[in-house]
Amino acid sequence: MRTVLHWFRRDFRVRDNTALAAACRSGDSVVAVFCIDTRWFTASTGKTGAYQAAFWLKSLRELSAALVDLNIPLKILTTTDPVQAILALAKRLNVRTITLNKEYEPAQIAQDQRLVREAEKMGIDIKSFKDAVIFETFEVLTGTDNPYTIFSPYKRAWLAKLGQSSLQSAGLAAKSAVIPLAADPIPDPESLGYPAVTLPIAPGECAGAALLQTFTDTKIGLYHKERDIPARPGVSQLSAHLAAGTVSIRQCVAAAVNQGALAGNGGAETWLSELIWREFYRMVLFHYPHTCHSGFQKKYERLTWENNPELIAAWGNARTGYPIVDAAIRQIQQTGWMHNRLRMITAMFLTKDLDTHWRIGEQLFMQWLMDYDQASNVGGWQWSAGTGTDAAPYFRVMNPILQAQRFDLAGTFVKRYLPELANVPEDFIHTPWEMPPLLQSQCGCIIGQDYPTRIVDHAAARIKAIAKFRG
Repeated sequence: MRTVLHWFRRDFRVRDNTALAAACRSGDSVVAVFCIDTRWFTASTGKTGAYQAAFWLKSLRELSAALVDLNIPLKILTTTDPVQAILALAKRLNVRTITLNKEYEPAQIAQDQRLVREAEKMGIDIKSFKDAVIFETFEVLTGTDNPYTIFSPYKRAWLAKLGQSSLQSAGLAAKSAVIPLAADPIPDPESLGYPAVTLPIAPGECAGAALLQTFTDTKIGLYHKERDIPARPGVSQLSAHLAAGTVSIRQCVAAAVNQGALAGNGGAETWLSELIWREFYRMVLFHYPHTCHSGFQKKYERLTWENNPELIAAWGNARTGYPIVDAAIRQIQQTGWMHNRLRMITAMFLTKDLDTHWRIGEQLFMQWLMDYDQASNVGGWQWSAGTGTDAAPYFRVMNPILQAQRFDLAGTFVKRYLPELANVPEDFIHTPWEMPPLLQSQCGCIIGQDYPTRIVDHAAARIKAIAKFRG
């Protein structure tokens, strides 16, 4: 009996899983494996955070049960060297083929290249498949066969290339022949040292499919109008499912197209654009791997950053004195998720107002986010910092007060996460330092005592930031 080994990485589903479906077609029996890489997947490393660990492990538990129905046991390997662990398992099972879905991050690419080299010495064939993106690596290029570095022309080329074949589903993985091998138990996050957390959305493939259905049925039509308002449930909240692969990108793009994304439906069109941004950042990171640690625009590497520890700590502890920033930080720390508009506001505040290198914020988000994805996180932080794929970064310095007044005018979101401001009048909810002393006493919010005074003057910080980039 020919056994194929499928390595799950960020594709925790049995439906529309390209590599898993291929494994089922090519082998009499299939064994699945997931590696808990302790260099990342333990609380002590400070990399994979508690919310993402909980989301992934709970999704894996559902996946394992679904695989049992397909006669596919899921083995769990805890290791600091996934390549060595995977090949050792393959040798023990007398496997000659390993399937996996491609990843596009520099460290993952290097790991997969090593896997191919080591497997070849053992006579094992590594079959890798495009699954996490609609178009990969060299599929969307400029007329001179170069990668795109600006989103708008990339999006036009991406849309021009989109066809029915791009969205073809791999279907449900076929049932495997029974193999006398038991599935391993899925560890609890707490056993890896993580604190217990409550996830704001349900994990797993079934929950992902239901969330996608609910979004397309009830929200997508108004997405372009509601998506920037953090107090309203106007976004899909599918990012954690996409990051874990509990839904596929093809399912999401197909849903957008079916809702009129190519036919003028504003909400569906805008959501599709956000999905294309996800692919754009993946391809930028693939073609320019240095961007995971340094600026895309190398001319800005000359810049120095103040990186004031006290200011960074104030930002990270929701003590900046700017309510929209502090409420956003509390949201991510209490839920593992932050509204996209707030990600831009908080990232730009840290980099531009507090003169802090974007890598510091990117690393903190890596620890906090349930939906952490390196390409999207790095791309978003570089966009906010002005070092990324943008022609005129120094002109863009978001005013946190104006942003708050535009997207949370009554302070509904702010008060949800900053109850100390619950009685602050609407006229002062975004500028509480302007409240007269008597009013502060009347609403039970003494600035500097119950809520911090602002740690920086935005107007002055903006002038400084623009001057810095202009050089």
